[in-house]
Amino acid sequence: MEIYILGYGGWISNPNIGYTSLYVKTDINLLLDAGEGAYARLAQCGLPFPDVIYISHRHGDHILGVPTFLLMARRLGRKVKIVGSAEVLDAVKNLAVITGIENALPHAELIEAHDKVRIGDTVMSFAPTEHPVHTLAVRVEHGGKCLVYSSDTAPVDTVVELSKGCDLLAHEVSGNPGQEEARRVGHSTTADAVEIALRAGVKMLMPIHFYIEQPIVPPGVTLVLPSPCGKIVL
Repeated sequence: MEIYILGYGGWISNPNIGYTSLYVKTDINLLLDAGEGAYARLAQCGLPFPDVIYISHRHGDHILGVPTFLLMARRLGRKVKIVGSAEVLDAVKNLAVITGIENALPHAELIEAHDKVRIGDTVMSFAPTEHPVHTLAVRVEHGGKCLVYSSDTAPVDTVVELSKGCDLLAHEVSGNPGQEEARRVGHSTTADAVEIALRAGVKMLMPIHFYIEQPIVPPGVTLVLPSPCGKIVL
């Protein structure tokens, strides 16, 4: 399993770090979230067009890049699978209409996220998180390797359970220690992410979804630090 970081910021982060989006190579090419500019980042990193796009929730920094992928799928004469909750899939259809590209929708195969989704030899499992809109964390498994992407969430036991025994947890860190008010709006601190990683017994933690301040991560886990077009091999 290879993981490439397209972006690791939140909606109002420094634009140079991009919105949080991970590209996972297994036997398929899987994109986890597609905020504004995700296709440009994909091209800059020299990565192939994805077979599957997973959208965790309908906030703009996670979904606004989808119309460009739909248009590119049409131009390439192929279909792209889009996986998400029923709410997300409705948002994808509405977004296509709002942006005037509803004629590209036939190039999307919409797949509702349920307990497990298998595409090829890659298995995706899901768990609800704690966020103002319905949001799903995702576990990606292939060839004995495992990645969990928390998406946006306050610290929650469902992410701990989803992550148990995994190789890498990519967990959001919208606040630093002392900024626990982030939890009230469905986000976590770096200390929360470390605690979740320790409880889940993951091998490595990658902090993502930074805001304006640089993350200050307490000790206790093996850290993987994201960088634009950075690559992780599990």
